[in-house]
Amino acid sequence: MSDVVKRDLYGLIDKELEAANQKFPLFNSTHEAFAVILEEAEEAKEEAGNLDILMNNFWISVKENHDPEALHEELTGIYKTALDLAVEAIQTAAMARKGIISSIDLRAVNQRKAIEAALAEMGITNETQLNDAIRNMKPLNLSLMADRQQERKAS
Repeated sequence: MSDVVKRDLYGLIDKELEAANQKFPLFNSTHEAFAVILEEAEEAKEEAGNLDILMNNFWISVKENHDPEALHEELTGIYKTALDLAVEAIQTAAMARKGIISSIDLRAVNQRKAIEAALAEMGITNETQLNDAIRNMKPLNLSLMADRQQERKAS
């Protein structure tokens, strides 16, 4: 695929994602992401099946020398179905991208929860306690840490 076409596709995918995000929030779970992406992928697969049928019908018409008007109609059907397939593929890609963005957001929430749990284990349950703990920290000796890391790699 040419870079120009791919760049245009990225723009169309972003446009579809933006429209979807205006209607619906990010996915709340990977299960939700899977269900939405699956729905779009199944619609694309259905259009691909329709295209396959139309192509077979067109080939039969070509082999049987059907009249130009009938061939024109079949080509028009192929064109419209290929366009519908492209739209479904773009929607599938947009929902996959939404899944990527949602998973990053979910990871950030999970990381925050993990940090809050670790702090709670240390008895730090509010911002004042956290600020006090940070103020009382000793400076890190980064060169000593680097030396220890080198030693571990060497052994």
